[in-house]
Amino acid sequence: MSQRTCENCRWWRYDLEFSIDGFPLGQCRRDSPIQSDEWPQVSSNNFCGEWADKTITSEQEERRDSIRQFAVAIVSAGLGQHFTDQEVWCMAKRLADSEPRGDK
Repeated sequence: MSQRTCENCRWWRYDLEFSIDGFPLGQCRRDSPIQSDEWPQVSSNNFCGEWADKTITSEQEERRDSIRQFAVAIVSAGLGQHFTDQEVWCMAKRLADSEPRGDK
């Protein structure tokens, strides 16, 4: 996983016009513009709670979240005590892979 700064976020866009002396500034494109076509200006080393890793797709992120939810459910149901950590993650991955998708 990337360092959780704006520069490594899927929502951040570098903006040469606003950069100062090589210090990268950009725009956060997470939400709608503040005013007509005015996006919030942020530096590359900022961070926030809306950060999303730009090295993976939103589909990959969604699958990873599903796997985590299944793993938590397995452990919460008390089944985790019967399996190793690795086995729990493998079961969670299999469940996530078998989850019905809306496109089928």
